[in-house]
Amino acid sequence: EDSLTPALARMSSSVSWSTARSSARARVQSRTRDAPRATLAPRAHSASFAPRELRVAFVAAAPRAVRCRAVAREDDEDEDEDGPETELGDAFFGEGFDDADDGEEDGEEDEDDVVEVLPYIGGELLVADPLGHKSGYVAIIGRPNAGKSTLMNDLVGLKLSIVTYKPQTTRHRILGIVSEDDYQMVLLDTPGVMKEEFNKLDGLMLKSVRNSMANADVMFYIVDAARDPYAAWEGLAPAKKKMKKVPTALILNKCDMVGDRERIMELIEYFKAQDGIDAVLPISALNSTGTDNVKKWALEHLPLGPTMYPKDAISEHPERFFIAEIIREKIFMQYKQEVPYSTQVWIESHKEREPPKKDLILAKVFVERQSQIGIIVGQGGSAMKKLSSNSRSDIEKFLGRPVFLDIQVKVRDGWRQDEASLEDLGLDDPNRLEAPSM
Repeated sequence: EDSLTPALARMSSSVSWSTARSSARARVQSRTRDAPRATLAPRAHSASFAPRELRVAFVAAAPRAVRCRAVAREDDEDEDEDGPETELGDAFFGEGFDDADDGEEDGEEDEDDVVEVLPYIGGELLVADPLGHKSGYVAIIGRPNAGKSTLMNDLVGLKLSIVTYKPQTTRHRILGIVSEDDYQMVLLDTPGVMKEEFNKLDGLMLKSVRNSMANADVMFYIVDAARDPYAAWEGLAPAKKKMKKVPTALILNKCDMVGDRERIMELIEYFKAQDGIDAVLPISALNSTGTDNVKKWALEHLPLGPTMYPKDAISEHPERFFIAEIIREKIFMQYKQEVPYSTQVWIESHKEREPPKKDLILAKVFVERQSQIGIIVGQGGSAMKKLSSNSRSDIEKFLGRPVFLDIQVKVRDGWRQDEASLEDLGLDDPNRLEAPSM
């Protein structure tokens, strides 16, 4: 056969190949078509892959890699070596290839001529989970500004979710991971549950909440004890017939702001009587008061299960996502009225550099209207300078290294009402890496 691919794929493991001498170039014998296939062996990589130096290592039952040498066709002894048939050496390595200087005879094997194809990439086998290992998803559900993000940050021990005094700061389901040798608890911080949707973005956020509830192994409903907790609870939990029966606790947050012990006890008794509530836990997430009880209760009710993420992981989201969230948090803190809700941040590039050079980060802030660019930039660029400075400070704390931050503002007309824009800007997938259309 003139074609090399089928011949090499069917070559016997007991046969080795090399390029022919300049005096007698080897050809692939057609009868190798019916020979068994060889398998590639993972071996240590120790040489370059220049086109004329490539060697392929095959292995079958033999303990080391062997080369597949083409058997010269006996019926072609009198044929001119530069004839029309394809030669293995020329076809695979290019015309003029000659290995006469490799010092080997037919039947001999020179280990220096073999370049192993699949290198050993290192790594160790995963450590088995101990008997009785627990794992599962813990969803935190509540109204806007109830303290969901503050609670998750406290349980994880690191600020993953941005926190502001304004409602609807969280737009995505933020995942935080708490692991020890005998358990792994995956926390789901969700957007605030709203009574009605005002745009397509609101609908997308509520969908994220429902998905988190459907996947939860343990459920926490959280209400603000100091701000009309009865109204906050009304309509928060779905209808009983639609609820997935999982261990469920209600968290009374901001109890430090109530100031009346009898009032707190009254709320505890009220919520204990609600359908589907297994326990009521009074806390102050901001002061880390009572949050240990929340963690303990969740661990007691987690199901048995294997480790789902690496034990040293704290989230599944990439660094770019958290950098964008930090900038968005500063926008919420600095600007007023509708502007923060009309912005979305995308990290176009993040180039890490060796110290003392700074990392280079290019961020784009999308707004809904042309007039909002002037508000973001400010007179003489003063507002933009403040935004960049505040964002850079927190980004450096998060990354643990200095950064140079460049923020640009662009218009994306009515992006909150456009499903295509929501997808393009990564609102449906916080781990999206593909850049949005500009």
